[in-house]
This record gives sequence, C-alpha cells and structure tokens, in this order.
Amino acid sequence: LLGWHGIYHSIFYIPLTFIQSVIYAVIPNHGQTLTRLPNTVFGYLSMLSFGWLIWLWHGKRIALIASPLFITSAWVLHISRYASNDIMYLWAITSLLLTHSLLQKYASNIYVWLGTMFFWGLLLTIPGMIWFLIAEIILQQKNIRKGWSEHNSALKRAAAIILFILWIPLLIVTLSHSGNVMKWLGFPAHFPSPLTYIKNLFGVLVHLFIRGPLYPTLWLGRSPILDAFTLAMSGLGIYFYASRWDSSRSRILGILFIIGVLFVALNGSVVLSVLVPIVYCTAAMGIAYIIHEWLRVFPINPLARALGIGLVCLVVAISCIYNLRSYYVAWPHNPTTTAVFRFHR
Repeated sequence: LLGWHGIYHSIFYIPLTFIQSVIYAVIPNHGQTLTRLPNTVFGYLSMLSFGWLIWLWHGKRIALIASPLFITSAWVLHISRYASNDIMYLWAITSLLLTHSLLQKYASNIYVWLGTMFFWGLLLTIPGMIWFLIAEIILQQKNIRKGWSEHNSALKRAAAIILFILWIPLLIVTLSHSGNVMKWLGFPAHFPSPLTYIKNLFGVLVHLFIRGPLYPTLWLGRSPILDAFTLAMSGLGIYFYASRWDSSRSRILGILFIIGVLFVALNGSVVLSVLVPIVYCTAAMGIAYIIHEWLRVFPINPLARALGIGLVCLVVAISCIYNLRSYYVAWPHNPTTTAVFRFHR
C-alpha cells in the first residue's frame, strides 16, 4: 500500500514508502522504477553520508581515499539496487553516525539541532532501530543538553519536540492495528534456542569477515563481504579503536556494532546491512592510521610522502575494481544467480 492510505496503515519504513509513493504518483508507467529507484536513492544518500562522516572524522584526504571503498562495495551496490527494506538499515546507521558527529561539532547550529531531531524521529519508524537510537541518546546526553540550553526560545524548543514526535501518533496507530510490536522492536516472531542463537552470533561475524551469506539474490556465492585490503584495514581500525575505548568515536562504533550483532543474530527485523557501514568506518580508520604513521616517519621528504600515499591509493583502486567486477561481472554471470532470477514467459 502506497500514498497516505498506505502510510496510515503501516508507518514502518516510511522514508522508503514516501519515495515509492512519489514515484507512483509522478511516473505513470513506473514498472520496476517503483521498486528499484527508491532503493537507489537511499543508496546514494548512504554513500554521501559516509563520505561526509569520514571527512568530519579524518579530513578531506582520507575521505577521498576511503569513501570509494564504501561506494564501490559489492554489498552496498547490491543493497542499493535490490527491492527490499535492507537499504533502510544501511542508510539509517550511516546517517545516525553522521548526525552523531554533526551534533558533537555543531550542537549550537539550529539547522543541525532540528535536523537531528527530525532524523531521530524517522528512525522510530524503522523496525529495530529504537535500540540504536536509545544508545545514541545516552551517549549524546551532554550535547543534547547543550543544544537544549542554547536553543532556549519557546519556538525552537517546540519545533524540536514536534519534529521528534512527528511520526509517533501514526506509529501508535500502526502498532495498535497490526499488533507488530515485536517486529518494531526488532524481535522475531519466535526466538531461537540459546544454542541456535550462539551459532547465529558467530555466523554474523563469519559472514562479515570470512565468507558471505548464501543469498544468491544479493550476493556472489560465499565470497566474503570484505575484500582482503578492506578486511586488513578494518582489523587495524578495530585495534586502534579498541585501544582507545574512552573516545566518543570508539564507544559509538563499538556499542552500535554490538547491538547490531545481537539483533541480526535473532533473525528478526534487523539485517546484516546495519553492520556494513560500521565496518567500513573502521577500515577508514585503518587507512588513516597507516598514512599517519608513514607521514610521521617521513615528515619532510616530499617524494617519500607522495610514494606512501600513492601506494595506498593504488591498493584502494585495485580493491574498488575487484568489488565492481564482483558486482557487474561475476555475480550476474554466476549460474546460481541466473537460476534464481530466471522466469518463464
């Protein structure tokens, strides 16, 4: 169901439903555009959010080097073209990390303040994201109080409250009509046994770092989600953040990752895509770390500095080509993929 009627009866995933409704109203012969284009829109938004986030965290140089890894990631490309709600989790986590950084730096900016409140309200419409939002609010208590005190006019405070609770009435209607409270909370209809859940927890980590999930509609065989270079940089970034757990950035990435793993393993609403941006953030940190160490060894020599940065850029380019080839060449020509998408006229 699309349009106001559809939104009224189910507020879940409203950002995606809204774009679908616009396309349905604007494009008469929408065809596959209705199912593909909205996901592509949020795929682009996820890429832009990731690039902006890395720029805020590491500067322009690392953003230009690390962002292509995320943009050309085979998983990101698959999710951005596949007609499913998975894209909502990729976009939600990337944007949540971006608003986390923006609120830290610019809590006194009224546009950042109101935009964050509106986005947080939208997150409530995505099943399972309530827990990520609660973690974010707890970690951002200081900046929330700062924004509340600085934007002390009645109009600004009222606007912030309204933007945050804007979708809650419709959310209550959806939950009362459908009874999908468990789905909204990110829980499955039937919980796995303790042993199965433990296996699922390890399975989530295996799918991320060792071999991918067996989803022929989304993925190439059992190839790993991360290529060798991204995996190595991610490992280095995880080590860096783990050794500096007191920093705000380490805590937000670590806590969101733990929540994500716990809920993905439940096989409920939350899907594996929620973890991918976090892993690529650690990879960006790994790249920033090795470049920093290289430039510390060669603080003056311009040739050595350029050589080190050039080698990193070369490996990043090879990694991007590998992922693009995986998505555009290997996956569509895989026999399992063609068998899944084959249809009879």
